[in-house]
Amino acid sequence: MMRDLTIFVNTSDNFEDCWIPFFTLFQGYWPDCPYPIVLNTETKDFQFDGLDIQCSKVAVGETRRLTWSECLARSLDAIETPYLFYLQEDYFLEGPVREDLIKTFLEEMRAGRADVIRIMECGGSGPWHPSQNPLLWEVDHHAKYRIALQAGLWRKSALRDHVRLHESPWQLEAFGSARARRKKEKVLCVNRDQFSKPDSEIFPYTPTGVVSGQWERQIVESLFAKHGIEVDFSLRGFYDSTAKKPKKRPFINRLYDRLRSLI
Repeated sequence: MMRDLTIFVNTSDNFEDCWIPFFTLFQGYWPDCPYPIVLNTETKDFQFDGLDIQCSKVAVGETRRLTWSECLARSLDAIETPYLFYLQEDYFLEGPVREDLIKTFLEEMRAGRADVIRIMECGGSGPWHPSQNPLLWEVDHHAKYRIALQAGLWRKSALRDHVRLHESPWQLEAFGSARARRKKEKVLCVNRDQFSKPDSEIFPYTPTGVVSGQWERQIVESLFAKHGIEVDFSLRGFYDSTAKKPKKRPFINRLYDRLRSLI
């Protein structure tokens, strides 16, 4: 039964500098993880002592740059297990993983009582409603972020069904949530009253270690130092929330993206 779930770490080759920190913390805080691991790379391979990591290398042989969603779709199509635990390379663990609860929630999915169980539920992702399981809440059908890409258990076919090959991750969350309102999926999340406080989280990390392509200093600097992880932060730089943001794409282009995703 352990082989019906894959730990799926979604990444791209441009974030290679995150892989050693991610798996150093992963191995330290989940040393006996019983599930196979897939790292969704484009062309690069990666190994880490003590972990069985398979790199998808979905863009090998391509002459063009694949979109984020094309990479995701190709990797999902190659995964054989019906369930996956979705992570990204900058979800840097800060404490032990509560594997017992991951197994409990996986049983909910096996029993057909959930298609998605969000393990990291951020404030503002609701509204929520009680479910039959007191450990879990039901995400409102019209929630702004009914589809979210924080850590979560997914029925693989459900995630694949939401992927549109032209979309960015932010578009998948925004437009995918709108599309999800037309579906009858069972989207659940952890009970935030029980699992959002320090030392109670199931997969404890702070969203997220990289913001707009740069390190989030308050998250990574002390965490990496604590675990002896050496990173040249100057290559990526630190995110500055006060810095001038790039101009938005023209309205007509954004409108086209929205219509393309919703039709």
